[in-house]
Amino acid sequence: MYQVHWSKDYEVKVFYSFQFARLLMIIVLSNLFVSWSLSKFDLASGLGLHTEVVLVSHIGVSLLACVFMLHNENKSESLLVIPSVGINLTQVNRLGQVQTEFFPRKLIEDVVLVEAIVMHCQAMMECGQKLITYLVILYHDSPASDMNIRPIFLKSRLKIEELKSIYQKVQRNLKFTSSGKKS
Repeated sequence: MYQVHWSKDYEVKVFYSFQFARLLMIIVLSNLFVSWSLSKFDLASGLGLHTEVVLVSHIGVSLLACVFMLHNENKSESLLVIPSVGINLTQVNRLGQVQTEFFPRKLIEDVVLVEAIVMHCQAMMECGQKLITYLVILYHDSPASDMNIRPIFLKSRLKIEELKSIYQKVQRNLKFTSSGKKS
């Protein structure tokens, strides 16, 4: 789940709740793999320290799984629109590491809502299609380069109403015209 917070009309922050069940599942699966590999390849019996090797292996794998999960899971994402300067995107993971990306106003072509149809399969033969809406920045790396696409808030899967609200405020703050050209 997520929570969306607005700071005036210029900044939107999305905060993600911690998924303890997902962390627990990763730890259990990684420990099952360690148990299977230790028994399958008989790695611990030759050392005469079977219990100690298994215990240390499980603790080590659990710690690595926790660090991996905390490093790759976002705590928050924010979009800051500075009308005459550009757009600043910030992601903060659970370990407190901050990743910031800035798009200068003169290199931004537009900010648009994009819809994509994706296939998903839940059970053995039950597959279906799903329509997903993304908010993306169309930008150039340099004035003469090809256009690039940068999706925003991919992990959150914001509702269409929230995406429309963000889209309208970004359009108003950056003052894009309806033809998509900068004013």
